[in-house]
Formats: sequence, structure tokens, C-alpha cells
Amino acid sequence: PQLLSPSAPSRMKRDRVFEIAKGFRGKAKNCFRVANPKAENALMHQYEDRKRLKRDMRTLWIERINAGAREHGLKYSDFIHGSSLANIQLDRKVLAELAVTEPPAFKEVVDKARAALIAKYAPNGVPQQNDPNQTLLP
Repeated sequence: PQLLSPSAPSRMKRDRVFEIAKGFRGKAKNCFRVANPKAENALMHQYEDRKRLKRDMRTLWIERINAGAREHGLKYSDFIHGSSLANIQLDRKVLAELAVTEPPAFKEVVDKARAALIAKYAPNGVPQQNDPNQTLLP
């Protein structure tokens, strides 16, 4: 006994494509020959855009952290380096949120990063001679 008609697999394939193509304009929503490549492209862009969203969000966080750090006299790269020296284990997402919504708390983090930079590059609190990083701190 045959459970599926001979056309069932292709019908299922078409239905799957039309499910993806729902909302497309023109023949791309109801003509298989047009909908199939459009649906493939849509899935490809969907995959790429999931990656791009992560990239864009990280860029946004870095911009916000940089703006907040510069308000307190540090460049972004110096702030991140100082944070790692001070063993501050907050990720960029949390740091960006602090910079935007909690400026006093972010200032504390910046001060700890600055103190760690001073401790590493100027052990006596005075920048060393011939130190390329002596412009790090105000």
C-alpha cells in the first residue's frame, strides 16, 4: 500500500517554499519558479544578518564605552587595558549599559582602571622617563 501519492514530496517542498515566501511581493509569493530563489536568498540573508546583528551590537557597545571613558579622561583602549589589569570582569555589554544608565558607577570602574594603569606604568605615581605610555594618564 502506497501511503503518499507520487506528487506528495514535491507538494511538500512547494509548501515549504511558499511558507517562507509568505509576505513577499508580486509573483514571489505564489509562483514556485520565482519564489524558490527568492526564499533561498531570504534564508541566506537571514543567516548573515544574525551574524551582522552581533557585530553591530558590539560596535555600538564599544562606541558607548569610548564616549563614557573619554568623559573621564581615558581612551577606550586604555580603559579596556586598565580594566584587564584591574581584573574587572564586566563584558562590553554591561559596561555600555553602565556608561549610559549609571554614570557614577561607570566612573568608579574608570577610576579603578586608571589606578591599575598608574600602578603598572608609574609605580611611584610619577610617569617614568622614556615611557611611551606616559601620555596615558591625565
